[in-house]
Amino acid sequence: MQMGRKASWAACAGWLVCAAVCGAQSPNAAPGGGASGASPAAAGGGFANGTLVTGTGPAEVVPPVKGFNFSLSSSSEHSSLTGWSTVWTPSVSYRFNQHFSLNATVPWYLSVKNFVSTTVKGVTTYPLKSASNLLGDTTTSGQAQVSFGDFAYKLTATGAFPTGDSTYGLSANEPTYNFTNHLEYSIGPFSPDVEAGIGDSSSLAGKTVKKSYTAIGTLANFQAGSNVDLPFKLGLDLEAYENLPVGNQNVYGTVTSKNKKGVTVTKQVLEGKGVAEDNGFMAELDIPLGRNLVLAGNYQRSLRQGIDTAGIALTWVLRAPKKPAAH
Repeated sequence: MQMGRKASWAACAGWLVCAAVCGAQSPNAAPGGGASGASPAAAGGGFANGTLVTGTGPAEVVPPVKGFNFSLSSSSEHSSLTGWSTVWTPSVSYRFNQHFSLNATVPWYLSVKNFVSTTVKGVTTYPLKSASNLLGDTTTSGQAQVSFGDFAYKLTATGAFPTGDSTYGLSANEPTYNFTNHLEYSIGPFSPDVEAGIGDSSSLAGKTVKKSYTAIGTLANFQAGSNVDLPFKLGLDLEAYENLPVGNQNVYGTVTSKNKKGVTVTKQVLEGKGVAEDNGFMAELDIPLGRNLVLAGNYQRSLRQGIDTAGIALTWVLRAPKKPAAH
C-alpha cells in the first residue's frame, strides 16, 4: 500500500507541474462553435462551455477541435478488494467534423495489485500480489454523434487488442469489441441519459472503474442517470449500471460475489454463465482547472460484487476549444 500511495502522490505532483506549464497555452477554436449551456454530448463530447469534462471517461473524450489531438490522464484508485492502483492513459485522437471522430489509447499501470494464481507442490492459491510498469490492452474507437435540439445521440464502436498482462486482470488475451448507444436530453442544469450496448469484454462495457478481472464472452451493458451542471462550472455525474453476461465467459483475474448470507467471497473462475455479472452505482465530480485541465473524483459501489472503489484523476488535453461566446 505504501508503494501505491507514493506512486499516487508522485502522479499528482507531476500533474501540478504540467498544469502550471500548460495552463497558459492558447486553445484552438472548435469546429462549428456550439451554443452556451449545451450538454457535453451535444457540444461534441467531453466538453461543456469550452471546458474539459471527463464524465464520459478518458477513452471516449474527443475534443470538438477538428484534426489531430492528444490527451493524458493520470488516475489513482483504491479498491476495497485489492487496494491502490495508479495508471497513466495517453490518448491520440482525430476529429473529422462535429459528427465523427476516432481515438486510440493504451493504459500504463505504474502500480497495480491483484490476486495471482500461484502453485506450490501441486497446491494452487491466490495471494494478493503487487506489480509495476504493466500495460493494459490497447483500444481504438470511433464515435458518431448527432444532436436534435436538446436531444443528443452518440454511437461508440470500440475494439481492443491484447497488449496487456492477463495475470493481473489487465488483458483479454484476444481481440475484443463493444458497441454502445448513448442518448441524453438537456433540461436546465440536468442532462438525463441512458446507454445500452453489446460486446464481448467486461473491460469495454460502459464507464466503470478498474476491475480485478477481464471477462470474455457476450455481455450486454446498460446505464441510466444524469449529468448535473453545478455552480463554478463544476459537473456531477450520477449513474446506475448493469453489466449482464448472456453466455459462457472466460475470466482472467478474480471475481467476487455475495453468498446467500450476504458475505462477499472471492473466487477464481475459468468459465460459467453469469460469473462476471456486475451492477451498482457510480458518481463523479469534475472540477475544471482551466480549459485544458480538469480534476475529477469518482466513487463506485458494486452491489453484485460487494466492492467499493474511489479514485482521483487529472486529465490534460493539448488542444481545447475556446469558450463559446455568450448568446
